[in-house]
Amino acid sequence: MEESGSPRFRKLHFPVGLWINSPRKHFAKLGARWPSAVSVKSTTSSDAASLPEAPSSVPSSLSHSTSSLAPPSPSPSPAFLRPRPANQQSRAKRLSHLFLKGRSNSDRDRAIGEREREIWAHSATPSSHHYLPPASSNAPGLVKIYGDALSSGANYRSLLANMHSTARQLIQQVITRYTERERENESEDTALQKYSPEDFLLCDVIGKPIQQPDGANKWQTECRRSVASWECPLQLVDMWRPKDGFERRFEIQRLDEYEREEKEKEKERERDGESYQGVRWRRSRMSSGGGPEEERGHRGRNTELRRSISDMNLSLRRRQGNASNDPRRSGNAPNGQDRKNIVSMIAAEGGEVTGSRSGGGETDRRTRAAEEDRDTCDLEVMSQSLILPPTDRPYFLLLQGYDQSKDFVLYIMAGHTHVFGRKPTFREREMDREREGKGKRPLKVDTYLSAPDLLARHLLIRRDTAIPEQQRGQALARPFRGGPVTLNGAPLYREAVLKPGDLLGLGSHFLFLYRDPRVTPAPPLALPPPWQSDMSTSYSPGGMTDRQEMLRQYLGSTESLLRFQAKHADALLQEIISKNSSPDSGGGALAPAYLLSLMIDYASKHLDPALLPQLLLKAANQIKGIVWDKIKEFGDKHPTQNSAEADVELLPPSVQKLSSDLQPLMFWMSNATELLNFFQVKVEAMEKEWEFEAPGDPVLSADMDTCSEALAQLDDVIMHTFQQCVYHLTKTLYSLLPALLDTNPFSSEEKKKGKAGTKDRAGNEEEGDEEEDVSTLPPTVAGLVEVYRCSLQLSRDACLSPPLTSQTFGYLFFFTNTSLLNTLLERDSLFSWSRAVQIRTNLDLVLDWLQGAGLGDIASEFLKKLSVTVNFLCIPKTRLIQSSWSSLQEEHPLLSPSQLHHLLTHYKLGPTRAPPSSWAPPLGTELGGDIFESFLDHPPLILPNETPRLDLTQPIPSPELIKEVTRLRTFLWGLDQDELPANQRTRL
Repeated sequence: MEESGSPRFRKLHFPVGLWINSPRKHFAKLGARWPSAVSVKSTTSSDAASLPEAPSSVPSSLSHSTSSLAPPSPSPSPAFLRPRPANQQSRAKRLSHLFLKGRSNSDRDRAIGEREREIWAHSATPSSHHYLPPASSNAPGLVKIYGDALSSGANYRSLLANMHSTARQLIQQVITRYTERERENESEDTALQKYSPEDFLLCDVIGKPIQQPDGANKWQTECRRSVASWECPLQLVDMWRPKDGFERRFEIQRLDEYEREEKEKEKERERDGESYQGVRWRRSRMSSGGGPEEERGHRGRNTELRRSISDMNLSLRRRQGNASNDPRRSGNAPNGQDRKNIVSMIAAEGGEVTGSRSGGGETDRRTRAAEEDRDTCDLEVMSQSLILPPTDRPYFLLLQGYDQSKDFVLYIMAGHTHVFGRKPTFREREMDREREGKGKRPLKVDTYLSAPDLLARHLLIRRDTAIPEQQRGQALARPFRGGPVTLNGAPLYREAVLKPGDLLGLGSHFLFLYRDPRVTPAPPLALPPPWQSDMSTSYSPGGMTDRQEMLRQYLGSTESLLRFQAKHADALLQEIISKNSSPDSGGGALAPAYLLSLMIDYASKHLDPALLPQLLLKAANQIKGIVWDKIKEFGDKHPTQNSAEADVELLPPSVQKLSSDLQPLMFWMSNATELLNFFQVKVEAMEKEWEFEAPGDPVLSADMDTCSEALAQLDDVIMHTFQQCVYHLTKTLYSLLPALLDTNPFSSEEKKKGKAGTKDRAGNEEEGDEEEDVSTLPPTVAGLVEVYRCSLQLSRDACLSPPLTSQTFGYLFFFTNTSLLNTLLERDSLFSWSRAVQIRTNLDLVLDWLQGAGLGDIASEFLKKLSVTVNFLCIPKTRLIQSSWSSLQEEHPLLSPSQLHHLLTHYKLGPTRAPPSSWAPPLGTELGGDIFESFLDHPPLILPNETPRLDLTQPIPSPELIKEVTRLRTFLWGLDQDELPANQRTRL
């Protein structure tokens, strides 16, 4: 019989025979279901038929300092728990009939079964320390609650409770009793202390009274368990009894003291190591892949009465081992001949057979007997290895483990999500509790493995309803950050499809075969590839001829793919940046952005996730360094300080030179914008991959900080290049804008200058598009339009994104509007109908050209106030004199009262004519505002946040990029070849 100190016996207080029948019947039951995460139920009793599922309200154990079960779900009901009938023997007989029916016919098993029946009948006999609930579940019973948590020195408090009274209700009654007593004994000046049921918990304690030398009895606690608030103590008393010699009682304790004691015990266990009993207790608890109750969460309630096959094998092994060690049973084996016949099927060594046949004396007989005992033991071990896998759910077959004494053969995926990991440390549990307190509950581990190189949460498997976007029957494997995992021999860094027959490696010790019996026919096994994962990724190995052919196909492919190894990332990044840092590098306007996107895309899909944030930051830093050098170089050519040359009107060639010097800045502004959009997409995808990671992980937080810094560096590049471009373009505009107010487009002199300018520029025109032809414009207007034309051509050559192009011209038009309007308001000599018509004509010529160039909408929006002011001055004099202040203000709402008053006051009606009285503003009109527009009211720069224009799912878009990608592939292939011995290199 099992030792009395067995942790599993303290757990359920049932003899071994109550759980397991004979080995033959035991393994016959396993053919229908593998009970790792589902219940092993008996079908030989009417009571079993009335319990289709084991309810969650039954506690699992009374082990040393185990926490209570999770709160119940609304669906299961504890109605199946019946009170013990008045006849105690009837219940014992019914349970014995339920669990002991169908025993083996062997004398050995029969003897063991009889002994278990005797022990169970003895434990079922009523004793003085057993609670006796009434036969009716509604009638009250008496419960004693021990403890001095509420009142110092208190012994116990007796309470009336029925079978449905919960632990929380009993705690509330105890608090009420003590509160009433304190209220009776308190004085008028004493404040009554208030208690809350949430501050206390009820403990189910197993122990026995020890008589002291002075004759007093002192309670000695053997084990305890916290009772969940929803559990019913009388039902616990009715369903589970202590072993013979032990008693049960309920104690009330303060929650904070209980948790502190548990933490101290946990620290002691971690410091002193785990005993053999502790290991066996944990194995019985985690046989289905689950952990302690505090780590299993809500689903633990539904599996407390369920046993794994490994746990039952351990019980069978202990039972058989104890039986074989009993000298009274060792020689009593009537069926020994049958066992010998079975053993004969096992191949024996030739020496042993010869020896058994040649022996003729007492020594030989003893040797044969010892060999037969050894063969019988081997048969028992073999019988426990005849395990049938489940047929209704996926499972993992262990091919290689870490500790044979702790690892199981099969791990069942009972739910739709399954997490592999190791037992967390005390610090990791504390961090999980802190996250749960903040509402960020991490995933619970389903299978605890023993290897030290595994993470607390190492691998997540999802299937069926856990992945609604996939069809039923498919599974996905997702390693947790930093957990080494291989899929069919290749490193797995991100979520991938898991197919039946795939090989999963966890760390450097565990190897599993994934099987899903629901998939028929079963697919072949996925054998690991014959090459090492750290070899060159630029080509697939094989025969020399095959490798050469595959290498040529890869180098000449137009697929948007750039394979590289993590150790070559820095060299590849430097090669891309150095060879494509200027517009005339030959790869095209967006060559740096495209090549870097290829690099980042491959790293985000095939390399370690820890590499991606570092690559983003390194790329952003290198781009920023190059742009800073370009800005400094441009500043040396075009100083910003005022000089005598700054006041001279810039001729069109100067505008052409400015456009050429601005080309590198516009080039990097365009590439930085595309990279910013692409990086943002990758960062968002990376955050989505962290969906199942532990919230608040410092490693993930550090990665996010790195990504944020990389995006901030690209933001700086875009803002500084934008600022430099619009500053120097507006500086050129500033010297050309006054001519728009002073030039008379109707004079013959201007027409002659226009014709001469047309002849001079005829030889320089490379494009004949009507929208870019400025030769028909007057020279002064043509100079202004030339700045717009060069800016538009500059943005097109750089492939600047449309949002950023719109903002660039929006700023130019804002400056044009503000500068011309302020100049117009400052020069009151222009306030006449004749001059206003000239200004209107010049402005219309500019707007017509912008409309033809596709910038009409932006120009109309930002030049609106200038157009309104010029339109006001173009009103005929006779009509203007007849207008009143209110009508003018209503027709021109964009003009402020101070600006309208300024225009009317200084309008040129004639030498001796005074303004009419109808122009006078009403009393109380605020006229103290500034009449000039502020340059500080410019539109803010809004960084684009749009879908990247670089589509890496399509072939390489241009021959220039194909040539550059081929060069980089050859460069990476050369790096791979340099690391190989000369006889293993591949020649093109």
